[in-house]
Amino acid sequence: MNRLTSAIFWLALALVLAFITLPLIVVIAASLSPSSEISLDPAQWTLRWYGELSSARWIDPFLLSVRIAVIVAALSGVLGLLAAYAVIHERVPGSEAIMSFLLAPLSVPQIVKGVAIVLFLSQLGLQGFLGTPALIAAHVVLALPFVTRMVATSLANFDRGLDRAARILGANKFQRLRYVLLPIVKPGLLSGVTFAFIISFNNIPLSVFLVRPGDTTLPIAVINHLEYSLDPVMAAVNVASMVFILAAIFLFEKIGGFSAQLHGGSK
Repeated sequence: MNRLTSAIFWLALALVLAFITLPLIVVIAASLSPSSEISLDPAQWTLRWYGELSSARWIDPFLLSVRIAVIVAALSGVLGLLAAYAVIHERVPGSEAIMSFLLAPLSVPQIVKGVAIVLFLSQLGLQGFLGTPALIAAHVVLALPFVTRMVATSLANFDRGLDRAARILGANKFQRLRYVLLPIVKPGLLSGVTFAFIISFNNIPLSVFLVRPGDTTLPIAVINHLEYSLDPVMAAVNVASMVFILAAIFLFEKIGGFSAQLHGGSK
């Protein structure tokens, strides 16, 4: 019976891995094809499609997406840390209602949020904010619940005895926050910031309503290109984006220990 269970487990694992990796393999093969026809013959593969990514058509949207994602990650990290600290650690009055309010954006479809933000700015006569400012604000609203929840999880597991011990040893509040609390919540904060960066960089539903000519993010540039042609350049863009996101995750892991949050510890 144990052998049968183990065989079923490994079979299920193999099927899941195949389901995840096979589309990626097809995309990578398409990005290396000599023509629009996908070629699985390595002898015919070429990197010329990646050379087209160096044009301003792709570099400018990529740089804009990176700038927006960095700003969104930083703002979401600061706001999420402060919100989680006030609700979980300080336990301000109505903390449960405040946490529910902070997580409320998760229950609203992104398309609805995009339309609502456009209507809100139009009613206030702030159409000039459409573009990068509106994208940053909308992405922060979208990413903030993830950061807040992950930091709140770290704070919920915080041993308050450590804070009391530091206070007895003469540490002031700032020192306790700097040397006791922050190192413990850092994995949760960094994991939330990583999610915020990825969500902002890859976002389409919100961005499609808020971009304006000259402020086109990479996902929107991909959609605009698909309206006219489907060629290996699209596969090259997707592969390059995937490599960039993996590199960003690796960087955040090295800086603060992204995976430590998964194990409930700190790094």
